Amino acid sequence: MRISSPPVKWPCFYGIDFASRAELIANGLTVDDIRASIGADSLSYVSLEELIDATTIKKDHLCRACFDGVYPVEIPEPALTAKNTPETTTLVDIDLVGGDASDALSRP
Repeated sequence: MRISSPPVKWPCFYGIDFASRAELIANGLTVDDIRASIGADSLSYVSLEELIDATTIKKDHLCRACFDGVYPVEIPEPALTAKNTPETTTLVDIDLVGGDASDALSRP
């Protein structure tokens, strides 16, 4: 499987609806762990530099926060730490194919 972007590791506050890093499979897992979790034979992402090179936009003018955590404006602390989400979560016992992302909701 080939993904046409770098791994999304940081929340996007500009239109993609996820509240915290815990909701993102790329947070805390290696590419090989992700590959095993989704049951793919192979997995590769476009690097951030390759993505930037593919655009006509200068790096400093391109929002890349969901890939590298560098936000173009200051983000309020409650938003960064997902303090607007419930403090407790209910973990569901699931069987992942090959990988182990069962601790995803407990990661920062």
